[in-house]
Amino acid sequence: MPDRVVEIKESEIFKLIDKNRALDATYKLVETILETTEFDELTQKIADIIPNALGYELGILALIDHKSNVLKKVSISKGMGDTDKQAQLEEFFGDLTIPFGYADNVCVQAVETKKQLVSPYMWDVFKPTLTRQQAESIQEITGTKSHIVTPLFSHDRVIGAIIVSLAKEVDKVTDFEKEMLRKFSESAGVAVENSKLYTNLKRAKEDLHKAYENMKVLNTLKDEFLSVASHELRTPMTIVKSYLWMLEKQKAGKLNQKQLEYLNKALVGTQRMISLINDMLDISKFERKKVSFSIAQINLINTIKDVLSNFDVRVGEKGLKIEFNSPADEILVDADPEKLRDVFTNLIENAVKFTKEGTISISIDEYEEFYRISVRDTGAGIDKKDLPKLFHKFGRIDNSYTIATDSGGTGLGLYIVKLYIHGMGGMVGADSEGIGMGSTFWITLPKNKIKKFGVSLRQVEIPV
Repeated sequence: MPDRVVEIKESEIFKLIDKNRALDATYKLVETILETTEFDELTQKIADIIPNALGYELGILALIDHKSNVLKKVSISKGMGDTDKQAQLEEFFGDLTIPFGYADNVCVQAVETKKQLVSPYMWDVFKPTLTRQQAESIQEITGTKSHIVTPLFSHDRVIGAIIVSLAKEVDKVTDFEKEMLRKFSESAGVAVENSKLYTNLKRAKEDLHKAYENMKVLNTLKDEFLSVASHELRTPMTIVKSYLWMLEKQKAGKLNQKQLEYLNKALVGTQRMISLINDMLDISKFERKKVSFSIAQINLINTIKDVLSNFDVRVGEKGLKIEFNSPADEILVDADPEKLRDVFTNLIENAVKFTKEGTISISIDEYEEFYRISVRDTGAGIDKKDLPKLFHKFGRIDNSYTIATDSGGTGLGLYIVKLYIHGMGGMVGADSEGIGMGSTFWITLPKNKIKKFGVSLRQVEIPV
């Protein structure tokens, strides 16, 4: 009777030992999950927990590779202690893969049936990738007598398997140990899946960063090329324009009407090319951050009147009317005089270009911190869905706005307007009720503060 009491106590102690190992393994797994996000590091730690915390001889983590339709080893435990034996194991397993076509393989059966399976023979677990002789050699090296394959779950989906080799016989493996491995695999599966997602996102982010850096380099090279090419093109184009102008003025002899007509078209085309080259140079300077603004106190009224005077001939030829209702003789703003002239020239030129008949009107509205200048026309108009495309580089609208003219344009003018106005601290925009209903392009400029606050420095450089 006393002997029987001692026997019961010993069995209870062994159960407590197993439970303690399970709790230790679970704790270490949770600790690993919380500490580790890198996929390779996490999978290795999960494999190492098996011998270190559970006291088993070998642990292997394998994941499903859907592209190749195989079960692929991703980590093997490093708890052998014997360096030579560990090296032998790693050489045997190497890049181990188990094809799903082999129905008599225990790993394949466990994954496909989603059930835990146990076998006394390692060859049953790793055939046909390993030969029987190799499997028996590994079993001898590790001293194992049973092998448990537990499906690795992530949210009710099998993503792989945990393979555990034990030194005890199959019939000595307890139900508690099997259940413990099932619970262990569920937690490990979620951790592996999350880690894979995190690692993939991190790599994608790194790839995007590299691509972005490469794009920046390519963009810089492109800008430098455009700058050099534009400089090289501008000189010969200016020379061509000069000789065409002299021919048109008949400096080299009289020309007939047809010849003058051809020359005029050549001059218009040449001027368009020179304008394009100048626009490209301006944009190249902006994108290389080599543009600065000389901000000064200027009279907005005088600037607009000066620009309008340059359009008298063209407006007269088209039979258009320009109205500028100035609210005062002097409206002071802080802006770059030359760049502001370019802005108004571009906006009024667009209005003249796209208006066949009617009126172009310029108005100024005052707000608390800024003035809003609007250029309205009764021309071609813009489809509302095309409005967001304006003010972008090469932002041509071929099916609506630019259809009204043969010249079309490059889409650079409004982009430069936006860059200039933003550089001077203002905003830009456009409105239209639709095709054939005219358009309104507007800009804002900050009110004059140089004079208001009595600043002695009348001009400052603002790099963009």
